[in-house]
Amino acid sequence: MMRDRVPDDPAFDAAWTLFCTLHDSPSPERAEELIRWLGVDPGNICALDDVLTLWALAGAALIKPSMQEALREEGRLQ
Repeated sequence: MMRDRVPDDPAFDAAWTLFCTLHDSPSPERAEELIRWLGVDPGNICALDDVLTLWALAGAALIKPSMQEALREEGRLQ
């Protein structure tokens, strides 16, 4: 669970770096690097889960105001 993580957790930092690198420049080599890293330690899977949770929550926080504005605009157009 993310709230149990220490902010300077090396596994979280590695997961963040590997995920962002793969996200920004996808390639089979980068995907394989992430998969290999996940197999090294079961804690790495938890770290990646925390990264993906943070990524999703950040995305939701960014999109929510846009969705609310769109709904307001839609209401004005009807």
